[in-house]
Amino acid sequence: GLSLRDRPASRWHRTHARDGTSERLPLQSREASKRTRTTDSSRGGCNDARSRRLNPPPPPGRFQKKSFIMSSSQARRPPSARSATASAASRAPSTPFDAGQKNVWTDVIDHNKSVAKQRGDSGRPDGVLFVVGSRGCGKTTLVNRLLYPDKTEVPKPTEGMEYNYARRAQSGAGAGGVDRKDVAHVWEIAGSRHFADEVTEQDNVFLGPRHVTSAVVAICVDLAKPHEAMRTAEYWLGRVHARCAKTFERLVARGSRLPEQLVRRSERVFAAAGGGGTAGAHEDAESPLVRHSGVTVLIVATKHDAWRRTDPERMKVLVRALRFLAHTNAAGLFFLGGFGAADSRADRPVNDADDADEYPGEMRSQFNQFRAYLNHLMFSGADRKFPSRLAARLDHLRPVTCPVGGDRLSSIGVPKGAETGESLRA
Repeated sequence: GLSLRDRPASRWHRTHARDGTSERLPLQSREASKRTRTTDSSRGGCNDARSRRLNPPPPPGRFQKKSFIMSSSQARRPPSARSATASAASRAPSTPFDAGQKNVWTDVIDHNKSVAKQRGDSGRPDGVLFVVGSRGCGKTTLVNRLLYPDKTEVPKPTEGMEYNYARRAQSGAGAGGVDRKDVAHVWEIAGSRHFADEVTEQDNVFLGPRHVTSAVVAICVDLAKPHEAMRTAEYWLGRVHARCAKTFERLVARGSRLPEQLVRRSERVFAAAGGGGTAGAHEDAESPLVRHSGVTVLIVATKHDAWRRTDPERMKVLVRALRFLAHTNAAGLFFLGGFGAADSRADRPVNDADDADEYPGEMRSQFNQFRAYLNHLMFSGADRKFPSRLAARLDHLRPVTCPVGGDRLSSIGVPKGAETGESLRA
């Protein structure tokens, strides 16, 4: 074959017009067209047809520069957000689901809001219960008895965190009589102390901004291990105060007044409990020993049935210490037992057979009162008055029952070192 240099020059030249058509011209015509274009350009103009023919567009596949000239109308600035909103508002809605239109869903929302307003719980979030404490103190058994009172089997121990939920049906107010179910989220935190430290530092898990409004913390201590009871209560009270302080600091930085409102709510509940419902009547309401975290805290002492064989003097000391710790931290105190095999005749005091026969019924009544009180805190709130009467029982030989604010420092006896006004730091 011949190389490109040896091939004869073609005497034909294909031109491309701008309209996409092509034309094959002789080489002589191409040279004549060049001379004609030069002559016409010197005269101030050129033939349009020859100009299109002699300036074909580049072949497909090659880049070409294009210049765009925008007219004054096209170069206008986009409309502002205010003008766009005004124009959108002036337009008539195209469908019944546009903003501002009434439909079946807006009617349902309005009805639910009116029912919640009449019931008085408008805007209250779901209740949250945190069950915390030492290992093996009966947290899982307590949660199962709270959710399923008829269950008697012993559950498996919990490792890490476990979630449950509780629901309570309420009849809706108004002519519709719509039934409504309130939900409470139950979190159990178990495991080692290191795991507890990590979990309680996460505001999206423990007492974060979403929880503090309706949170209840149940701190479980094991009465079968009296030497660990105080340390467990002090540790978890410290975690509650530290977590609430960090959460409240974040809320205050946002400009929220919720922390102040929660602390005032806790003070009102504490004061009303000691004065028969009259705010400010509690003798310890202004005491420097009492501090409020802003959330409701209950200290639950479990395995009271296994603790009954303890020496009465040791029982008295531990009960007074737990009462002081609960009262100075605006917390409630409840002794529970009879959940497992520990409640047997072998655990009864040999010198009090009649009392032993009454003990199971007493513990069932104690648990039912505690369950009703806890349900009230989760679903109604601490600021609502408990519908039934819950009297404080503080005898160290009996299961202790003490709601928030139900105790007094004068009855407990202030320990040595506390008269100076320094509160017991958990």
